[in-house]
Amino acid sequence: MNQFHTLFIGFSLVASTLSCVSSARGQDLADMLVNWDPSWPQRFGITGIGYSQEQDYALDNLVVSAAPGTPPTLAPLLDGIDLGPLLSEIDNEVSQWGVKGDFWILPFWNVHGMVGKVDGQTVVSLNQAAVAEAAGQGLNLPGSIEVDYEGTVFAAGSTLAYGNDWWFVSVTGVYAYTEVKGDIESIPSWLLMPRLGARLGKFEAWVGATCQNVSERQSGVFDLGLLAVNYDLELKASEPWNAQVGLRYSLSDSVSVTLEAGLGNRDSITGHLEWRF
Repeated sequence: MNQFHTLFIGFSLVASTLSCVSSARGQDLADMLVNWDPSWPQRFGITGIGYSQEQDYALDNLVVSAAPGTPPTLAPLLDGIDLGPLLSEIDNEVSQWGVKGDFWILPFWNVHGMVGKVDGQTVVSLNQAAVAEAAGQGLNLPGSIEVDYEGTVFAAGSTLAYGNDWWFVSVTGVYAYTEVKGDIESIPSWLLMPRLGARLGKFEAWVGATCQNVSERQSGVFDLGLLAVNYDLELKASEPWNAQVGLRYSLSDSVSVTLEAGLGNRDSITGHLEWRF
């Protein structure tokens, strides 16, 4: 069973549970769809988003080959070579700005879409002992490979939520696709975000977690001095889960601000300015 099937089944189970709760209360889903209660969240929302994160990547796959122009006597040196041990750590930083639109189809079911701009950097650091050893053999290994990129991100997702006047629980799933300028390939990712929170007047606070599955592919050339090497590098998040804490304050019935921080395996900070109508 792949990750998307697991996510779909999870949403279906939560939706079924919420539907049963609503039916038990004598509420008809069709009536909810048409007759929106003023006590429920305002149906439409537009949100400005700022987001920044840092996390470690892990090597998923690495393929090397002789670059064009490599002397035939040196090209066989690359056969079966494993450059994986050369990599000491892989760091990724991403900043994102965007606009999100959302709509509550039912009181417990929200859908949204987002578009934004992304700036990122991935730094692949090489083992310094291996670099020094290679230098003694006349090979010029760099200390690190740095790839800066920018692009446009498109995302779509859905939230299922339930609660009362003072508490709430929710789960959000998001699929994002980043079109990147330059040599790096476009980056797909998906996120699953469960939350448990409390309400007190104009404040909402919550704790939760985020599972982020992201893959990045880079390719280029190592200039080693004696020979040049083509590399094709596939990366993924080293730890998909991290903890989240968040706080929302309602400036008015229609406008609110949100600040959320990610802790643990992935450090992140998110700011929202939301207008509902």
